[in-house]
Amino acid sequence: MKKIVFIFTLITLFAQLSYAQAPIKGSVFDENKEPLIGAIIQLKGVSRSYNVVAGLDGSFSLPVVPSGSYTMEISFVGFKTYQQNIDFPSTNPKGFDVILEPDSQVLGEVVVMGAANRGSDAQARKLEQMAKNTINVVSAKSIELSPDITVANVVQRVSGLSIERNASGDPQYAIVRGMDKRYNYTLVNGVKIPSPDNRNRYVPLDIFPAQMLERLEVAKSLTPDMEGDAIGGSVNLVMKSAPDEFEVNADFQMGYNAIHFTRPFYSYDRATENRLSPAERFGSRYEAGMADFSTENLLIRPITPLPDIFGGITIGDRFMGGKLGVMFGASIQNSFRGADRDWYKVDVDPLGTGRPALSSYQERQTSIHQFRLGLHSKIDYQINKDNNLSLYLGSFTLNDFEAREMVTSDRDISPDNINATYLLQTRVRSTYSSIRNATLQGNHNLRGGELFMDWSALFSRADFDRPDNAIFSRNGGVENGRPMPENIERRNPRRWEKHYDQDVTVHLNFLYKPEFLGYNGAYVKFGGMYRDKERGALFNRYRFDPNPSFQVQGVDWEDFRDVRWDVLNPTGTLGHALNYNAYEQIGAYYLTTHIEFGKLDLNAGFRVEHTNQGYISRTTNQFELPELFQVYTDFLPNFSVKYRPKSDVNLRGSYYKAINRPGYFEIVDGISDEDDEFPFKGNPDVRRAIADNFDVRYEYFPRANEQFLLGGFFKRIEDPIELLLIRQTSLTTGPRNLTPTNSGTATNWGIETDFSKFFNKFGIRANYTFTNSSLTTIKSERVRENPEDTSSQLILREVEQTRPLQGQADHIGNLSFLYKNLTSGTDIQLAAVYTGERIEIVSPWLDLDIWSRPFVQLDFSFDQRIGNWVVFFKANNVLNTPYELFVKKPRKTEQLDFPMQDRPGETIVQREFFWQSFRLGVRYKINGIL
Repeated sequence: MKKIVFIFTLITLFAQLSYAQAPIKGSVFDENKEPLIGAIIQLKGVSRSYNVVAGLDGSFSLPVVPSGSYTMEISFVGFKTYQQNIDFPSTNPKGFDVILEPDSQVLGEVVVMGAANRGSDAQARKLEQMAKNTINVVSAKSIELSPDITVANVVQRVSGLSIERNASGDPQYAIVRGMDKRYNYTLVNGVKIPSPDNRNRYVPLDIFPAQMLERLEVAKSLTPDMEGDAIGGSVNLVMKSAPDEFEVNADFQMGYNAIHFTRPFYSYDRATENRLSPAERFGSRYEAGMADFSTENLLIRPITPLPDIFGGITIGDRFMGGKLGVMFGASIQNSFRGADRDWYKVDVDPLGTGRPALSSYQERQTSIHQFRLGLHSKIDYQINKDNNLSLYLGSFTLNDFEAREMVTSDRDISPDNINATYLLQTRVRSTYSSIRNATLQGNHNLRGGELFMDWSALFSRADFDRPDNAIFSRNGGVENGRPMPENIERRNPRRWEKHYDQDVTVHLNFLYKPEFLGYNGAYVKFGGMYRDKERGALFNRYRFDPNPSFQVQGVDWEDFRDVRWDVLNPTGTLGHALNYNAYEQIGAYYLTTHIEFGKLDLNAGFRVEHTNQGYISRTTNQFELPELFQVYTDFLPNFSVKYRPKSDVNLRGSYYKAINRPGYFEIVDGISDEDDEFPFKGNPDVRRAIADNFDVRYEYFPRANEQFLLGGFFKRIEDPIELLLIRQTSLTTGPRNLTPTNSGTATNWGIETDFSKFFNKFGIRANYTFTNSSLTTIKSERVRENPEDTSSQLILREVEQTRPLQGQADHIGNLSFLYKNLTSGTDIQLAAVYTGERIEIVSPWLDLDIWSRPFVQLDFSFDQRIGNWVVFFKANNVLNTPYELFVKKPRKTEQLDFPMQDRPGETIVQREFFWQSFRLGVRYKINGIL
């Protein structure tokens, strides 16, 4: 009996102690039930106080506290402080859901919220929820915590987007929903900008430092007030604008690429290169000699590179009682990258097996020194509550200095070969790219909240300069297992290329909210734009032969300076078709209407775009078209609907028609015959692509920083433009060129989902996209006239084949795990990106398209806040996943031992490694008056 009484007493006492010492849990929200992440919760007692911070979902948990009287205070910037007196254990501590009231202050006529959330995840989710079209937004806060340093890195985190890489392995171009990079365009602050790309109109996104963004917006469907040449969508870079109070953000980082631990970095003296060709320096009729060409810049030397250096700063404030806002930003990135590539040239077996034949093998080591400089400023002035102006100035520079060593064999390679002949090539190439942009914009309330006007005027120029792109070619090899001395090849090229792309653009928009329609959210929006674009291009190439023709290394020369040369074409190639002037004049007008019926929003309208495009080249080749002029008009209808069954749920549906114009270089009738793998030939007959686009999406926003999106899309594309590998003269003779070509009618459909969820200190972000495109084209195959007779004549036969669109990956996925401890100031993120297989090069032969293998990139970041400072570590491409191209057929002579051919049933065409990159840095931030 005593034992029972003792146990009962113990249980009762334990229950009372548990009740008195239970942890205090709760959540902090704003008036819209959105979590206030980082709100400070204080529990003040007589002898001791307790402090915690609200987590990613607004929740908090105070530790166990002894019995007594306490005052709970909950505060958050921009909100009134909440207070409540609590007595323990009489007050139940198991749950406090607190709603804070906003605390606004009025500065003249400008209302400034202390908790301005520009650049936050909450703002990004709200923009997605309120948008008229289907968009995805990445906030500045997400970018800051990610391992990404350029905008191109950032876009691969968006659902449905994959990237195309540059020569150093860094992301460069966006591919939206499996649509090649040509099918989307880039905006800065909502206005299209020109491209420094030497062939195309799409903008290389790696030219923009990520730290300058307030947010990244990806539109996957268009509205009538958006330009219509975006079948895939658009990427809008919203740059940082003035904050509500004085703010400084600065960072400094140092890094290294792991490839430098495996081999030297190859460098050259670019200070000795001539930025201008002899014809530019002395006149178009000048006959150049060897004295007019530098030789020091062709000397490659192995070095151990210095660490990468990245630095940036943004400073902003408001003046004149908050009316004048000023933001300035600068970013510098100096990095050393490299790539190791093995590559085969592939053709079809001439004996009619239909298998790929490997005609040459190439080993390549590339070293690239990259220098980026970004400068931007934005000034906004609130004239009064009805009128404001803003001026944006941006300058972005990307310089690549590339040295490459390459060995090519045109014979079968195997460990048993003791005799082989090689082509050895050294290339040095400096590329200077820049974008300059000035945009003046205004917003005006013309009549008491009924008629609004906004406008923008833009001048923008992109420049591309690639001087003295030189290749030093030698032949050598192995004879009876012993290396042979190198001899000089003929027709060594050195070329100068430059072009500019200049835009003058004006936009004018009106929004009319008629009072007589009552309060139903109805409005009519109309306006137009005009762009005058011009592009100029220069191409000047000189070729050199050794004289005498036989000069042996170790006997006649030791390095490039010792070789004696003749200039084969002393006046260069100013009569080449790639010396041209192109123009494009686009005029557009649109009308769109919006009306709300309770929970239903309807938008309907159209856009009309008139295009006047052409070029004039200075070609002297009678078989090339010296000029082209084309004029066309497109009517682009647009309709969308959004239904809101609940305040946090949207159901969307939309239809829009869009086009894709060919690039300027693509319509010029000329050949660039020294590209990396295959020459490029323009096609003046290529037509614009036209597409019908359908979208549906379910959206659920349970909290300000959380979402669940599930959508689908369908596109029907007439005359899609693809780069096809086509022989110049016939299918079986002449060199093969990559040529832009219209490819019938294609369809592209898919489903995508986007999910983010947070649990106090932990979070997960995930998205997945499945795409399926279909295009039927004519392919050729070489077969025996009598399949039963291997000695019968070989004939060519045309067959139809259905395949995916070029560049379309079937599966794209992102998965990020986050840890955020607001009390300790620790942020950790592990992010993985998966890109499925896709066609990189379309072959004219049946079943011989070249595919890229599925690719996984894993990145990691760690941030630790210490006062106003943050120390961070970033790692990219942790797994060092190779970029691999292959043909889905076994090669001819499969029994022979070829390097890199380690997958039965396939033919490996290329395998390239970019290695890991690591960065260690500090970030400093000040908010408020110093």
